[in-house]
Amino acid sequence: MINPISANSIAPKTTKTSIFYVNDLHGQTMKMEKVYNMSKAFDQFVPSEKTTKLKLSSGDIMLGESSKPNVIASKFLEMIGVTATAVGNHECDGDSKQLYDLTKDKNYKMLGLNVKIDEKNPLSKRIEKSYIQEKDGERYGIIGLLPPDLFTRVAKPDNYKDFKVDDFDKTIKDVQEEVNKLQEQGVNKVIVISHAGNANEKRLAQETSGIDVILGGHSHELIKDVKEGENLLYGKDGNPVVITQAGKDADNIGVLNLEFDENGVITKVQNNVTPTKGFRRNLIMKYFSEKVLGKPEMVGTVKAAEPEPANRLGAENPHADFVADAMKEATGAEIAILGSANLRNTFEAGAITSRDVSSIVPFKNGMVVAPLSEKTLVDALKFGAHSLVSAGTKPGILQVSGLNYKMNKAGELLSADFVDKNGNKQALDINNPKEDKTFKVALDTYYANGRDGFSMLSCMDKVEQTFEDDKDKMVMAKLKRMTQAGQPIEVKADNRIQIVD
Repeated sequence: MINPISANSIAPKTTKTSIFYVNDLHGQTMKMEKVYNMSKAFDQFVPSEKTTKLKLSSGDIMLGESSKPNVIASKFLEMIGVTATAVGNHECDGDSKQLYDLTKDKNYKMLGLNVKIDEKNPLSKRIEKSYIQEKDGERYGIIGLLPPDLFTRVAKPDNYKDFKVDDFDKTIKDVQEEVNKLQEQGVNKVIVISHAGNANEKRLAQETSGIDVILGGHSHELIKDVKEGENLLYGKDGNPVVITQAGKDADNIGVLNLEFDENGVITKVQNNVTPTKGFRRNLIMKYFSEKVLGKPEMVGTVKAAEPEPANRLGAENPHADFVADAMKEATGAEIAILGSANLRNTFEAGAITSRDVSSIVPFKNGMVVAPLSEKTLVDALKFGAHSLVSAGTKPGILQVSGLNYKMNKAGELLSADFVDKNGNKQALDINNPKEDKTFKVALDTYYANGRDGFSMLSCMDKVEQTFEDDKDKMVMAKLKRMTQAGQPIEVKADNRIQIVD
C-alpha cells in the first residue's frame, strides 16, 4: 500500500521525481501552443525539496499523412524538452521514410521494444527498445511500446511491411527481459512509455516485476488521481505500479509526482491531470506553427455551437453532422458517411479560421464518391452500432448525412432511412437489404479502403469520383458559402441518429 503525497508529509530520505507526460495529442497544433506554456510552468516551478524532473511522451503526437502539421508536432516534442517518446499508430499515418525524415535530427529518443524492423529501413536504428536516463545523479530505465494493433489502425499497412509488431503475450515476456537487463545495470526505477492501450497496460503491470510506472496511451483514457485497483496495481513482486493516461487531443496534460525508497519502490504518489483549456497559446510556438502552415484564413463566424457528446464515438455529434453535410454538398453525393473518430476538435461560437477547421478534421485521407448497395450501408451501420457494447466504444458509430438511423443501447440497428435532398424519407430494409439497390456515397479513402474494421465499405475499385479537397476544405467552403449568403452558422444536432433503450 502506498500513500498520496501530502503537504504535511515528513519525507524520508527518498528519491523524488516529477514527470510531465503527454499522450495522444493527435496533431492538435493550436493546443500544443498551450501545452508549451504548461511545460514552461513545470520547468519554472521550484519544489521545496530536491526533485528530478522528467518529460516523456506515450505517442500519437503526430496525426495524418500531411507533412506540415507533423513537422510542427515532431519539433514540438523537442521544444518542450521531451527526452523520449513511444511510437504510436498516428506517427505511422505517413510512410516510414516520412517518419524518419521528420525525426532523424530530433534530440529525443524514439522507443518501441515490441517491433522488429528490417535493418535496411533507417528507422531500425532510430527506434530503440529502451535506454537509461541519468539526471541529478539518478538513473531511470525507460522502455517504449508500439500499439500491438498497429496494422489495423494505419490507413496504409503496406507502408510498414518491413515492420513486425509482436503480440502482447510475447511483449510482456520481452518487457520482463528488458527490465531484468536494466536491473543488471544497477537501475531500480523503471518507466514504460506505452501506446498499447489501458487494458494491455494493466496486464503488463500485473504480469511483470520491476516496473514502477506505465505512462499509457492509445485508448484515450482520462485517468485522474491514483486509485487502488484502477491505476494503482501491483506487480508479481508485490510492488506498486502506477498507470497514467491524459485523455486525447491535447485536452489535458499530466504531472506524476513520485517518491521512491532506496530500493526504487514507490512509497508515495500524486497524479495531477490539468486541462489545457485555461492556458494561453505560446507566441513562440504560434510563430513557428504559422511559419510552417502559413497565416490562417478567416472563413466565417459561428453563431452558436452545441457541445460535443461526452463520448463522441457513441452518439450523434452535431459537429460531425456539419462536416458530413459539407461532404455531401461538396461532392454532390446522396449520402455521406464519416467515422466518429475522425473529429478531433469542435466548432466554437465566434470567428473561425482555416486552422480551427483543420484542427476539427485533421486527417488528410482524400475523398471519393462510390455507389454502395443498401446491403453495404446496412452492414456498415450495424457494425458501427455494435461499438456501443465494445471496449472503449471502438471503432465508433458512423456519423452521416442523407441518412437517419436508430439503434438501441445493446448495439442493435432498429431502423434506417435514406433522406433525399428534399427531405423525403425512404426506409432501408435492415433485415433483407438489397445488393442491387445502390446510392452514391461520399466517404474518405480510409473507409473506402475498409479500414478500422469497416471491411464492407472497401470500394476503391468502384470509385466514380475523386476529390483533391479533403473534409477541411469542404467544411471551409460551406462556412464561406453560408457567410456570403447571410445564413446564420449554427452547429446543432437534429436527431438524425437516435439511441433508445
